[in-house]
Amino acid sequence: MDQQKIEILLSTSVWNPQPWVDGLSLSEHVSKVHVWPTDADLSNVKALFVWKPLAEGVVTQLPNLKWISSLGAGVDHLMTDPQIPSDIPITRIVDPRLTIDMTNYVMMAVIMYQRKFKLLQENQAKAHWERITYDNLTVGVMGLGELGGHLANQLVAAGFEVYGYSRTKNHIVGAETYAEHGLEEFLSDLDVLVNLLPITPKTVGILNRDLLSQTKKGCYLINVARGNHLVDEDLIELLDSNHLSGAMLDVFHQEPLPENHPFWKHPKITITPHVASVTSPQSALNLLKENIDRLVNETPLLHQVDLNRGY
Repeated sequence: MDQQKIEILLSTSVWNPQPWVDGLSLSEHVSKVHVWPTDADLSNVKALFVWKPLAEGVVTQLPNLKWISSLGAGVDHLMTDPQIPSDIPITRIVDPRLTIDMTNYVMMAVIMYQRKFKLLQENQAKAHWERITYDNLTVGVMGLGELGGHLANQLVAAGFEVYGYSRTKNHIVGAETYAEHGLEEFLSDLDVLVNLLPITPKTVGILNRDLLSQTKKGCYLINVARGNHLVDEDLIELLDSNHLSGAMLDVFHQEPLPENHPFWKHPKITITPHVASVTSPQSALNLLKENIDRLVNETPLLHQVDLNRGY
């Protein structure tokens, strides 16, 4: 590919596209940024940047497409979309700000659970003074990639006893780590279970009755990965039977979470609206512009997705 400028198509029904358009237009290699939907001629578009869902029929209008990028860390919305050609490289956002934000959210959730913050708030409402004691916790992190690995390190630094689980063996200084065949041992002694697994056909529904029942009685669940990791009715059953002590959920099968969903009013569930870690255009644009340069110069794109693994 010559040192030419390229055209880009941006497709997102969730975010305001203007900050992305403004930032991408500053690249010396970008001639035009289109925003879907559009009636413009898209035959010269070489890069598609998308955050879910991808509108029907978009890809068929891009005969010269060379690259697709998710506008977030997740790529499950692309892996399962039949519109996506198998021969087009797909990349994802790996952003230090995303990683830090995710770690901070989970640390907040763990510490609020450890310090019994919900009980403290109830006591405040009753003007009741009670100094509540707390113990150290054993925290298990499922998924030790960019996000989970950083989280595990920070939990160790904060003094928690940390276990980690991943598809292949990872080493985290100060933590006990397990691979695929060590799942039962990983789960058996946890006070808190954090899910940061990627979503793949193998991990859909992994947070089910069978797996969660292997945790010790009173374990607390934090799910910040994807809603379809979790079997909703199994979680409610295990909360109602007191096997699990509670759950903090940031992701759901359907978003926004329907008003009639039982999670909203369950006394042991805390809900946040998918805000644990949100892509910032100002930060993510640096990576996108780096990959634009690489596309133009025909060098390998950063953070390509392994289509066989699904992440």
